[in-house]
This record gives sequence, C-alpha cells and structure tokens, in this order.
Amino acid sequence: MYKTLYSKGNKAFLELLTQSRLDAGLTQVELALRLQEDQSLVSKVERGVRRLDVVELMLWCQALEMPLTEFVRRLEASTASPAGHTRMG
Repeated sequence: MYKTLYSKGNKAFLELLTQSRLDAGLTQVELALRLQEDQSLVSKVERGVRRLDVVELMLWCQALEMPLTEFVRRLEASTASPAGHTRMG
C-alpha cells in the first residue's frame, strides 16, 4: 500500500472535514467544545498535522450532526474519477 499523507484522496478528506464544519455553521472552537477537546486539535486535524482514526472520525461526524455514512458518501463523490473509479492517488 502506498503512503496516503500527501495523496489527492487525503487532500479531499481534509477539505471535506473543514467544509463539513463550515456547513454546520461551527467555528473550530465550537467544534472543539462539542468534541471536548482543544481548538488546537481541530486545527491540527484540518491541516493534516494530526490524523483521525475511524472511531475519532465517527465522533467528529457526530459532533457535526452528520452521519458517518454521509461523510463517506461525500468523500467518495469528491474522489471519484469520471469513469466511476475511485481516484485516491
């Protein structure tokens, strides 16, 4: 498996995290309060300095009041190629 840190897929993931927060009308501070974390964690995650595991992503989505499945659907849509194949590289 190749490294994904600098992939287009990871960039799309980070952009979707930030856009989902903005769409929910939340600042980083407000999201951090919902997560019972510091604002610096939200900033680090959105910048790609700190990565989320699946359980953390689930909690993040709950704090945004977005089903995890909806987040994944949006991520897949943002990384899909015109032929319908997922473009992660």
